[in-house]
Amino acid sequence: MLSRTDPEIYELANNVLAEITQNLTDGIYKQLHGSLSFGWATAPKFNAWAESDTVVGGPPQHKIVLHYELARLLYRDAEDFCSFASNEQTKRLIHTTFADDATALLPECFTLDDCIQNMFLGSLTWVYFHELGHLMQEHGRVRNNGSSASATTTIQELDAHAAQILTGRQASISHATELAADSEAITQCLIASARHFLKGPLVDEGDGAEVFIGSVYLLTCSLACIFYRFNAGSSPHVVTPITGSHPSPIYRLELSAPHIYELTELLLKASEFDGERRRLVSMTKQAADLGSFFWNYSKATGKDETIHLFVKGFLQRPEFKAYSKEILTVWDEIHPSIMASRHFGPELGVMGFTPEFRDFVFSD
Repeated sequence: MLSRTDPEIYELANNVLAEITQNLTDGIYKQLHGSLSFGWATAPKFNAWAESDTVVGGPPQHKIVLHYELARLLYRDAEDFCSFASNEQTKRLIHTTFADDATALLPECFTLDDCIQNMFLGSLTWVYFHELGHLMQEHGRVRNNGSSASATTTIQELDAHAAQILTGRQASISHATELAADSEAITQCLIASARHFLKGPLVDEGDGAEVFIGSVYLLTCSLACIFYRFNAGSSPHVVTPITGSHPSPIYRLELSAPHIYELTELLLKASEFDGERRRLVSMTKQAADLGSFFWNYSKATGKDETIHLFVKGFLQRPEFKAYSKEILTVWDEIHPSIMASRHFGPELGVMGFTPEFRDFVFSD
């Protein structure tokens, strides 16, 4: 297994994100007469932030900053995860846990080095698109209760560890907008991955579906690492009233998983491949569970009970009902202003909840 030095990681990360920024600048931001800039911060923190200087009703004026330390840790997590998933003990544990539904723990269409690089790039671009999601929907303004037209708003991901813990409506809005940014990021990542792997010039004819699915699997694995890292490595219980700025990692995975397999199926069918819904559901669940297992058994100092690490689906989690009710209530309140402020993006990027889930949440 090849291993990149820290400077090599920074160079790769910068090349990828600079290209994405340039493409967005030359495309949608130019059409909107706005601007998008990207930069790096040197403080040794796992952090990213998004800044908006947009005047209400005016073109988007946006900036995204990632810390070098974030890029480094994402790459090292990818290395450690792929080592964990290649371990025979891990394989036995997962295959015992999932029985007949278990599949290969790493995509067989990629080499080990390919898995590391694709997982790193998937997680890196997801963080970038998460920050972009905050900007696309002007979450800073929403969190500031519709701040003045000239206000600059900034969202720091490390607010999860702020000295002053958010409570009340501020906390609920922060949690809801974090989940909304997750939705935008997943949509942007999967569309970009489909464009690269299903339509890319380097994809051999007939191989596109498998490499695309493999890339989605690795992205899903990486989300657990990202969610846990942004919560200082812990998985706080889902409690009400809502406090703090970020949802529990497991809650974020529960909401992300169906979005991932449903959009993956849609993108496959749009490219005339078979979506295979049952396979995609099983694959997404295994990837999310494996990412949680990896974090809790290889990274965390305090171990959660295995039963709490599984993605079960919200309807199988009555303990999430009260929390979800708070999220849906505040989301329904802020959704009109978010849609009025949203600068661009496909409809599928906007967080939504099924009628079945709403019935479950609001039933007595």
